[in-house]
Amino acid sequence: MKEVYPALSRYRPYISILVFFLLASLLAPLSARAQSSLKVLVLPFEINSPTDASAFRRDVMEGLASALDRSGAEIVGIEAVKEMMLNKGVSRFTEEEAKALSKTVRYDFVILGSVARNGETAEANWRVLEAGTMNEAALYKKTSASEAEVISLVRLSGAEVFEKMFAVIKARPAVKSGIIDRIAVVGNKRVDTAAIMKKLTSRASEPFSPDDVKEDIRAIFSTGFFDDVSADLSDTTSGKVLTFIVKEMPFVRKVEFRGNSELKNEKVREALSMKENTALDRVLMNENAEKIKALYAEEGFYLTTVKPLVESDGLEAKVIFEINEGPEVKVKRITFIGNSHFDDSRLKGFMTTAEKGFFSVLTSSGKFNEYVFHNDLAMIMGRYFDDGFINADILDQRVLLSEDKKWFSITVAVSEGDQFRVGAVDVSGEILTTKEELIEKFKLSKGDVFNRSKLTKWIDAVTEVYGDKGYAYAEIKPVTDLDTVNKTIDITLDIKKNELAYIERIDITGNLKTRDKVIRREIELGEGDLFSTSSMKRSRNNLRRLGYFEDVRVKQAQGSAGDKIKLDVDVKERPTGSLSLGFGYSSVDKLIGTASISQANFMGTGLKLDLSGTMSASSSKYVLGFTEPWLFDKPISAGFDLYKTERQYPDFTLRKNGFDVRLGFPITNRYTRGYVTYRLEDVHIYDVAEVAAAYIKDQQGTSTESSIKGQIKRDTRDDAFFPSEGSVENLSVEFAGGPIGGSTYFVKYEADAVKYFPGPWETTFSVRGSTGYVHSYSGKEVPVYERYYLGGINSIRGFQTRSISPKDQATGDSIGGKSMVVFNAEFLFPLLPEQNIKGLLFFDMGNAYTGRIDLGNMKRSAGTGVRWFSPMGPLRLELGFNLDPKDGESGQEWDFTIGSAF
Repeated sequence: MKEVYPALSRYRPYISILVFFLLASLLAPLSARAQSSLKVLVLPFEINSPTDASAFRRDVMEGLASALDRSGAEIVGIEAVKEMMLNKGVSRFTEEEAKALSKTVRYDFVILGSVARNGETAEANWRVLEAGTMNEAALYKKTSASEAEVISLVRLSGAEVFEKMFAVIKARPAVKSGIIDRIAVVGNKRVDTAAIMKKLTSRASEPFSPDDVKEDIRAIFSTGFFDDVSADLSDTTSGKVLTFIVKEMPFVRKVEFRGNSELKNEKVREALSMKENTALDRVLMNENAEKIKALYAEEGFYLTTVKPLVESDGLEAKVIFEINEGPEVKVKRITFIGNSHFDDSRLKGFMTTAEKGFFSVLTSSGKFNEYVFHNDLAMIMGRYFDDGFINADILDQRVLLSEDKKWFSITVAVSEGDQFRVGAVDVSGEILTTKEELIEKFKLSKGDVFNRSKLTKWIDAVTEVYGDKGYAYAEIKPVTDLDTVNKTIDITLDIKKNELAYIERIDITGNLKTRDKVIRREIELGEGDLFSTSSMKRSRNNLRRLGYFEDVRVKQAQGSAGDKIKLDVDVKERPTGSLSLGFGYSSVDKLIGTASISQANFMGTGLKLDLSGTMSASSSKYVLGFTEPWLFDKPISAGFDLYKTERQYPDFTLRKNGFDVRLGFPITNRYTRGYVTYRLEDVHIYDVAEVAAAYIKDQQGTSTESSIKGQIKRDTRDDAFFPSEGSVENLSVEFAGGPIGGSTYFVKYEADAVKYFPGPWETTFSVRGSTGYVHSYSGKEVPVYERYYLGGINSIRGFQTRSISPKDQATGDSIGGKSMVVFNAEFLFPLLPEQNIKGLLFFDMGNAYTGRIDLGNMKRSAGTGVRWFSPMGPLRLELGFNLDPKDGESGQEWDFTIGSAF
């Protein structure tokens, strides 16, 4: 195959067109049998593309011709066009060729068009011209990032094109003349006559004009309320009367589906844009039939046919979509031809489309979707381009249906070409910094295999450099020079900075509840400010960290002048409040009963309120909390909590009643903040076991804890719940007793940091480190409840909660550590993306110590899990394995929790 395809490549444009006309010739007899009065000549479209787009052109023309044929048009001139191409060598068809063909071919309309493919955009354009005059009857343009979607849009427009041509034919009135004495409208029942008259160009007491009448008919048709419009000029006793005869579209009173069993009526109805109690639109009706077919194709029923029917009494109509579902078709085999660098299994791994397998019942493997398949082809090409094969191409692709109509066989022919490496790298044009600084942002060096994705990232990085300095419209264009002998590619970025851009205005959409003020205070750009790409990105992350929104999009758009730019901030709100009574389960607390009233965005103001109660077999907690994140419209937070908690431990029971008062303020920027918290609580330790350690027995009774905590926190995450990049760093010191009162005396130092790294295919890798140290003073002991106990879902998984702790030498009881260290590494990946369910792999290690931290004495675990932001809150289900179990330690532990942040 490697030798055959290059030999055919020079004839590919002719082969593609001839294949189209061969297919079209099969349609022609059917059209002739239909005795259509509308004859259409479709001439070969032009190609405007840096790569071969012959197959794309063929599919566009085939889709348009077949759609016109189904609508009732007759495709003519097939043999004459083939004659001009093969014998006369015509490769480019214009109006002149159309006029020349009119001498041998009788047609009413001719279609001239072009297809284009440039980067990520595919496009099809065509003009409908009237025979003889070559006047333009209609102009169409369809664009998309997917060739398959463009082809589908072309097919959907077939009925509309036919209706347009038919309307032009009907609008040709008989040649009449004279002065119009009166204009009348007949046949309208619901649409007011005055409303129709406003659409007319023709006027009483003015000469009759066939061209005006033609435009009038078109104008009346364009309202969408009429099924038929015609005009008549007649002589009466009162003079010449121009009468427009209209037939109103019936109103759709009901839409029904017949023949569907695999998909419920509700799901099919969701795909429709046709609504009940609206005027019948036959073009829209046919488009909806195609939408139903596409919906079935997504479910694997690729042979489904949908026939729209109308039952009408002239005034009202019932639209019936008659569905023949056909068998579910699966992909049986995917074959590649011409590949050597990537073997078949690697290429299949790049695709979403997959062969039917053993687990197809549980997964979507084996289903065929045209859009997904064409995206798969683009993905394959992308992988070739990222591995240096810059001339790689899909020579051909075929999806064949088996004779029993149960299976698809897919064949993809690939031309790999040569692998290229990076040659010279340079930057030219208007350089703001230095060449060296800009070139450093390119993650490839001379001699490395060329990678298109890294070139794109380089362009983005340089664009961001210029955007940060206010050049929002900077043009960064790569100029390449291929050395086909040495197989290298020289790359030069040509830079044109253009004008500085200033924010003209900021538009906010999608916030149904959240006030504009709450959103605007998180945006680091103001109207009149110099544009900054980094500030725009940080603003998006600021909004996502709030937790109020499911999605946040910040886009830039051209302003009213060359130096103006408009920011469009579009948010999708998520529920931030709840009133709930319910039950849950945690591997720590077992069965849990909850009752809560909480609102993280009270009345859209950003205020946070919390009134909640939680009870389980071993604990209870009641909280009343309030937080104002922007006190006096300044970036200062303030709040308080009142709480009562009680928890049973193996050797004692702990009860706390208290409150805290919090204050937060920015330090260097909005990412780095300081917090001061004062806490006062009564602590009661009781039900101490007789065999408990002496250290625990000594603390039995009631004590008062008065502490003040200072904290510095830096948070640059891009999302509150599932961050993919950024980091969080925490440093804190808590001081209790002494000059601030209370009976407990201790100082606690803690540090915590987590870093998120985005990976391919929406994966995220994160590393986290935590350490802490607590000591007493003035001859006091550190309270047992302020010591460190590790193990469980929030520290080291694979170990029971609080099981990692120094032990009392006499009793073996856990007495907690005065120091601790924990390291966590996690890899998060999409499991069910539509439900926002993610899979997890993790590795944990750490320990708690009575004295200094000993990195040589660490507990280690690894495991897997699932995370889901469920309607009840974040859910975690994780299984950890103890990598070195000691006596008395379990080899594995399940952990489960729902409703608490992670």
